[in-house]
Amino acid sequence: MKISTAVALAVLLSPVALSPLALRAQTDAMPPETKAPAPMEAMKPPVPPSKSVNLSFEGKTVTLSLADLVNMPNQVTVHVHNAHRGGIEEIYSGPLLSDVLAKIGLTPTRENQPLILHSTIVATGTDHYYVLYSGGEVMYSTGKVIVAVMKSGLPDSEGGLIQLINTDDVKPARWVHGLMGVSVMTLAAQN
Repeated sequence: MKISTAVALAVLLSPVALSPLALRAQTDAMPPETKAPAPMEAMKPPVPPSKSVNLSFEGKTVTLSLADLVNMPNQVTVHVHNAHRGGIEEIYSGPLLSDVLAKIGLTPTRENQPLILHSTIVATGTDHYYVLYSGGEVMYSTGKVIVAVMKSGLPDSEGGLIQLINTDDVKPARWVHGLMGVSVMTLAAQN
């Protein structure tokens, strides 16, 4: 055993093993993930477009069309870094989700605060991808959750026309492309 260890050590320390050609050959033989950073994720095909969003809360359902969302007052513009696209900055605009939820009666008032803090918001896309938000983070957070209807000032056909974008998360895992439904569920206190 000592001889083979000594031979291996001598081979590793020989000038041939440390030559640039030998190092390059070792690098070329390495798996791709250790040689260079991983390439950007392949682009997914666009989701089916959504032309309206169904909102539901306490048995009420309201449908807002793309035109309704575009014409809502107080449109917000956000600048976000899309980690799924190599960290490029993207610009989205649209109404705040809290303003959209006001259309079905969920408004951030002192009386509604306990209701909001015990609510869960489920947003669903046309591809059936869904995400969860707490009522508190949508209504009271310093970050913004918007129902994006424009990307860089133009309609966003790539994102399914209507998207849910938030500025708080480091990665866009809770963005919903092709937003078609937003349901608010309230957890009742148990006595």
